[in-house]
Amino acid sequence: MALGVLPEDKPKIAFTAAMMWVQNFGFFLMYLMMWIFMPKDDKCNSLRFWVGFFSLDCFLESFWMGMAGFTDDSTLFPVMWILHLLVALPYVLCTFTIPGAMYSDDGKACRENTSLLKPLEPVWILHASVFLVYLVMMLTVTYFSFLKPKFFRKSAQTSDSSQTSKSAKAVLVGARSTP
Repeated sequence: MALGVLPEDKPKIAFTAAMMWVQNFGFFLMYLMMWIFMPKDDKCNSLRFWVGFFSLDCFLESFWMGMAGFTDDSTLFPVMWILHLLVALPYVLCTFTIPGAMYSDDGKACRENTSLLKPLEPVWILHASVFLVYLVMMLTVTYFSFLKPKFFRKSAQTSDSSQTSKSAKAVLVGARSTP
């Protein structure tokens, strides 16, 4: 059964899902590089865990919800939305655990060990800065895929039909006034 996604909303869903994918896959790559280059000593254990965990989480986060909204499948969308939420919760967690590990005494010592971890702080600042952007994109896909077709479609159709009838009246009045 279809969700009832409007055809004109499918490009919006696809574009938003693509932006979500770019953001998540970008963070996957950035954090993966940090994880790969992180020294394997006791001072780095906590930081290595959270950076590696977040990298894998971003990889998984890359593809759930937008696909289901675009396919207009009423069974697939809620399943993918819930899977996306389950993967998004660790995303939220890592937004706080990475700086906790990064600014701990062990995390500072770990980052001082190698210059390859210098980008970790700016990468996390970017990650934290666009967190709300990602949330807005997730809500946008939810709106166009589920909320609009289910709860707002009738009002949109009513305004469209009243606009159509006004246009039809204008055409009729214009046709009558021509000789």
